[in-house]
Amino acid sequence: MDTKQYHVHWWVAAMGIGFLLPVSAAEMVKAEDSAISEQALNAQALAPKVMRLSPAETGFTEVSAVTLPNGKKKVRYQQTYHGLPVFNTAVVATAQDNRRREVSGMMAKGIAADISSVRPAVTRQEALSVALNDYQLRNGYFSAPHPQRQSAKLMVRLNENGQAQLVYMVDFLVTRGETKRPFYFIDADAGTILKHWEGLTHIEAKGSGPGGNEKTGRYVYGEDKSSFGITKQGSTCMMETSEVKSVNLNGASSGSDAFRYSCDDSRNYNDYKQINGGYSPINDAQYYGQKIVEMYRDWVNTSPLSFKLVMRVHYGRNYENAFWDGRTMNFGDGGSSLYPLVDINVSAHEVSHGFTEQNSNLVYSGQSGGINEAFSDIAGEAMEYYIRHKVDWYIGSDIMKSGNAMRYFDQPSRDGYSIDNASDYYQGLDVHYSSGVYNRAYYLLSNRSGWNPQKGFQAFAVANQLYWTSDATYESAACGVTKAAKDLNYATSDVVAAFKTVGVDASCDGQFPESGSGSTGSSDSSSDSSPDSSSDSSSDHSSDGPADSSGDTAGGRMLTRGQSVTDLFGPFSSQLYYGFKGDGSTMTVKISGGTGDADLYVNVDEAPTPQSNICSPQKSGNEESCQIKTNAGKTYYIMIFGYKYYSDLTLSLE
Repeated sequence: MDTKQYHVHWWVAAMGIGFLLPVSAAEMVKAEDSAISEQALNAQALAPKVMRLSPAETGFTEVSAVTLPNGKKKVRYQQTYHGLPVFNTAVVATAQDNRRREVSGMMAKGIAADISSVRPAVTRQEALSVALNDYQLRNGYFSAPHPQRQSAKLMVRLNENGQAQLVYMVDFLVTRGETKRPFYFIDADAGTILKHWEGLTHIEAKGSGPGGNEKTGRYVYGEDKSSFGITKQGSTCMMETSEVKSVNLNGASSGSDAFRYSCDDSRNYNDYKQINGGYSPINDAQYYGQKIVEMYRDWVNTSPLSFKLVMRVHYGRNYENAFWDGRTMNFGDGGSSLYPLVDINVSAHEVSHGFTEQNSNLVYSGQSGGINEAFSDIAGEAMEYYIRHKVDWYIGSDIMKSGNAMRYFDQPSRDGYSIDNASDYYQGLDVHYSSGVYNRAYYLLSNRSGWNPQKGFQAFAVANQLYWTSDATYESAACGVTKAAKDLNYATSDVVAAFKTVGVDASCDGQFPESGSGSTGSSDSSSDSSPDSSSDSSSDHSSDGPADSSGDTAGGRMLTRGQSVTDLFGPFSSQLYYGFKGDGSTMTVKISGGTGDADLYVNVDEAPTPQSNICSPQKSGNEESCQIKTNAGKTYYIMIFGYKYYSDLTLSLE
């Protein structure tokens, strides 16, 4: 196709005027480096309403607007054809001064050659019936499955041969027997089944009040850990806040009411109920649900879901699984192999399936399914780092009754099923095992100098928000992670290198070389996060003096006994450094006052990290202290870490 002609057609489309592309077979094309895409988006945004009374043949619908932690605003669009969404398309642009620039992504052209009308011959109800009848026959049911929830969305799809088709995407939730969530593409003209797959996302294994289980040990929220949010009316407490609701299914598979319990004092103590070695799974659910919301808000500047998190516990009987059903997170009580499945990894894992569905909507099969599963694994490990400031690189280790983990990040093939490299992938490989490629890439990236599990998660999450498409491949999605790193001002060459190790090209067809290009990103060093490590530090802090500039060794300040520093403040994940000389006596380092949540760390001879320190209270709020029996002549280092944004803090040495 003539390039100039191609640009004109797209520009006219964006102005809301119907047109016909030169007749050719439909195909997917890149939006990068095409002035036409930028013109189209800007023209569409500025076009008078009178010119947009009816949907253009080809247009773009804003899906989401993302403000990155560095303040840059990115907008994701889905291509439309006469107002219908075009499956597996995504166009991303930077928004600045009411203009759109840095356009990239994938879109379809030539649709009109294959689809003459967007008026379907088959109704939504007929499409649902086709799918339900097929499901009934495949599962040997004598009667209809009577789904709890069902959906049929009309859209345009390009099949494996590049032919555009008018289709319904049908899905429904069935709790009869084993819980399932089948998906179908139904031809909207012929009523035939074009493709189907099982879409129930879940974690899988081979065979104030209490929380935890017999493996993690019993702890008490409100004492050993911070409290979980509730709503209280008189002497009745309800496990629901503006962001999280926990539901007790009590062995059933349906239910939506928030759990209520009697609470006639200020402790609001709940100990319901101990089961299968778990001390109170519903307490864990409410606590972890809130922490997941906080992690996404603090690290990605967004909510994990577009609606309130609903954590449903005690699902079924002896159910050794957990899953996202499109609306809620569901957790079984485990059985002979697993403790109740509400733990730090699994909770974030299931919520993050919802994040994926509401952003990239990765299909849960093939390579895209492996990426879908890996992102949830990654979110689970990120959650561990968010709460504990360290990770074990094991998936589900806290709920395994025997063995270390369900799956592994450092070497996924340790489980005997997962793959370490894209070269080992084959069609039909279970998504829980094809996820190994991306899990290992995340592990490698997070352990590179200048990175940590937080930064790695941010890059993958922004890629999920903006660049991944429904049928993404290992390579196309890796390119998205590289672009996300660029948006975040992180080192793109590190992303390319990490993915290269697992056999995936993340250079975006050479746009981002492995070395010598891309943003150098932030210079703070990676927190040690290798398996089973607790004291190694990969920080490169000089011992000549502490710093007060987020880990930089320049401009440090030494304190003397009796001295205080007031009006300290810092954003999330910031680091302020001070120091003092030991004199052989016991000295107390203390932070107090202000708002937010800062954490105090102290070490000797070198700057502390969350993994390497001699004192780290890690309490909720800003009231923390460390009593240190000092050695004369030794230099002691203080780090104030921004667990959340904090201000008006006082640091004192007594």
